Amino acid sequence: MRNTNTDNQEIISPFLTDSDSKLYQYKMKLDQVKNELLKFGLTPNQAKVFLYLGKYGAKTAPEVSKALVLPRTETYFIINSLQNKGIVSAELSFPTKYSTISMDKTILTLVNSEKEKIKMLASQEKELVEVWNDIPAFAVETSDIKQEKMQMLQGTPQINNKIKEMIGQTKDELLLFCSSKDLSRFYHADFMELLSDTIADIKIVVSSSQLSSQYMDAIDKKKIKLMPTDGMINQCYVIKDSSEILYFFRNATHPSHNIFAMWSNSKSLVDSMHMLFEFCWDKSEHIY
Repeated sequence: MRNTNTDNQEIISPFLTDSDSKLYQYKMKLDQVKNELLKFGLTPNQAKVFLYLGKYGAKTAPEVSKALVLPRTETYFIINSLQNKGIVSAELSFPTKYSTISMDKTILTLVNSEKEKIKMLASQEKELVEVWNDIPAFAVETSDIKQEKMQMLQGTPQINNKIKEMIGQTKDELLLFCSSKDLSRFYHADFMELLSDTIADIKIVVSSSQLSSQYMDAIDKKKIKLMPTDGMINQCYVIKDSSEILYFFRNATHPSHNIFAMWSNSKSLVDSMHMLFEFCWDKSEHIY
């Protein structure tokens, strides 16, 4: 699709192309990059404006507005927000034109910004906990019986944090049933190092007849077995001390942003999955 800027020059925007257009292949790649930028905190329209300026060079706000079919007031707001993030700059010209920094510097800038936010939040932790503890609890305890609970978790960061918490709190036994793809993600998330540091008994069953040698070197071979077939590659769960389970509804056979899991301390669920794990352990084979 083509638009016309204030100087009656034709602007071609791949964001608005149809599937039969020659620019459609570029639109697909731009959409891919845009989706990745959303993970760094940009909104969809912020990402579109940034990518447009990055590929079409310095433009005025009206040019951006017309090319991307955005309201002019919103366009100015988006450009200002990108300037505040340090990834768009204004040229000293009239009319004012805006341009972006390089993609590698953009990623570095956005990552450093998130790191600063985390540092600031971490520095407020002690103060926030003290204020919270100063507030009396008004809940009335009606029973000493431990309540069974569940928690839904979506996204790799949240799930990885929960697994690290479970590993750190394991006293007696940790069981891991996973596919080779799951094990690869756990390996790159440094879970293998955490497992090697724990004094608990560890058992790992991999639902695959093959396993990369790099994982074999990272794990005590006595603690891992391989299933003779690949029939359960969609299954992944972690059991801690026969008291907690993290069960993946969508494991590493799905894209990382679609990972979905449930944590629970339900005794019936934990016991059932524990029995399944022991059955699979007995039917599986050591890798040595």
